[in-house]
Order: sequence, then structure tokens, then C-alpha cells
Amino acid sequence: MASIFKNQVLKHLSKFAKNLSPDKLHLSTLKGHGELRNLELNEKVLTELLELPAWLCLTKATCNYVTLQISWTKLKSVPIYLSLDEVIVEMKTCEDLRPPTPMSNETSYKSGGKYGFSDRVIDGMTVVVNSVVINFNSPAFQASFQ
Repeated sequence: MASIFKNQVLKHLSKFAKNLSPDKLHLSTLKGHGELRNLELNEKVLTELLELPAWLCLTKATCNYVTLQISWTKLKSVPIYLSLDEVIVEMKTCEDLRPPTPMSNETSYKSGGKYGFSDRVIDGMTVVVNSVVINFNSPAFQASFQ
């Protein structure tokens, strides 16, 4: 039963993360608590979500620690709580402009089917980020801010 819950969590998280496997997720099924360490985020999806300008490329995004709190018996009324400790983002200026993202409703992070219960649960999620460090590189200068 724990593997069913773990696979459902991973199914949705894998849209936003790379190299995600069941052994990386430590999930206490009955308590509804999960942890991930050293998570590598999907740059393509983040670029799409953040609607970055065409001259800016997101090259790497990582998170050192992620906690997840899910009230399995109250999914309709209590939102999932996702906490990211430190997110490190590396960006650079593009030598060639990225093609503009199409303004269609079909994005890479959509579920692809009808808007159902799992989509409502994901849309109602609470996400807290403790710290974001952005490293920006260009041929003219380098910058880092938090």
C-alpha cells in the first residue's frame, strides 16, 4: 500500500523534477509525511512556468531538502503542504534567443486528461520556499542574489 501512495506522489513530482525514483522519497504513509534530499528540478518546465524572457536561459535548478505533508483522509479539505528549504537556480544569457513558448493551454506540466480530483488536489497545494539563491552568468558580468 505504501508503494501505491509513493508512486502517486512521484507521478506528480516527476513533472517538475529530474532523476526522481521511489528510493529517493522517504514516505511515512500513515503519518502523511515525506522527505526528499538533493532534488534536481526540471529546467524546461521551470522556464515555462516562470515565463522567462527569450534571452534568458535557466541552466540548472536544485533543492537541497523537500518535505511533504499530506493528510490522506482529508484531501478534499486540507491542502498538501510542500516545503522547499534552499533552492539554487543558475541562469545565463542565451547566445541565440530561445523560441517563444506557445500561448496554448497545452503545457508540459499538465496531466493531459480531464480536470479531475488529483488536479484539484495539486492546484490547492501550499508551497513554501525558505531560501532562493539565483546565480546569473553572462559574458559581461556575473551576479548572485538571494
